Amino acid sequence: MERFTQRARRVLSLAQEEAERLQHGTIGTEHLLLGLMREEGGVAGRVLQELGLELRRVEELVNRLTDADSRTGVGNPDLSEGTKKVLELAVDEARRMGHHYIGTEHLLLGLVRQQDGIAIEVLRRLSISPEKFRRQTRRVLSESPVQKTTPPERPASRRGDKTPLVDQLATDLTALASEGKLDPVVGREIEIERVIQVL
Repeated sequence: MERFTQRARRVLSLAQEEAERLQHGTIGTEHLLLGLMREEGGVAGRVLQELGLELRRVEELVNRLTDADSRTGVGNPDLSEGTKKVLELAVDEARRMGHHYIGTEHLLLGLVRQQDGIAIEVLRRLSISPEKFRRQTRRVLSESPVQKTTPPERPASRRGDKTPLVDQLATDLTALASEGKLDPVVGREIEIERVIQVL
């Protein structure tokens, strides 16, 4: 969870709020999409705005596509299997891009790679292809003056700054992963479990 930026964490929190507001028993991909739309300050928010997505229209489609059976009342919703897969794909997107953080842009790209779920159906009905999201995200990132190893927003940390030794070890592992010398599956389960615990 340390690699998730503050904005990415906020998106996950907003997704949980959306699931609770709609009284759904799980946090689905549709809630993640709504969370990305509500977090307007991040890269994903900018991409969604530039592609013309309107929150009200997306909410209407989500309400139409979710059935009454998904309403369970109050409680803490868990992550759906689809949302867990989106988080795995987001980690993979960050790795592929050579980023040492997971931001809203990685969540968005993971979301459009997940071909099952209500979110992708909403996007299909709005006639926006996953490739449009990828192109627009690349364009927004290329316009950003931020280097690819530095997150556009500072990663959240629960315990303050790390020691230089830990920073060095983390950089070494990331370098190994980017060179393809570290199994890309290493660490994913732990990150996903941490996200689940936080939510």
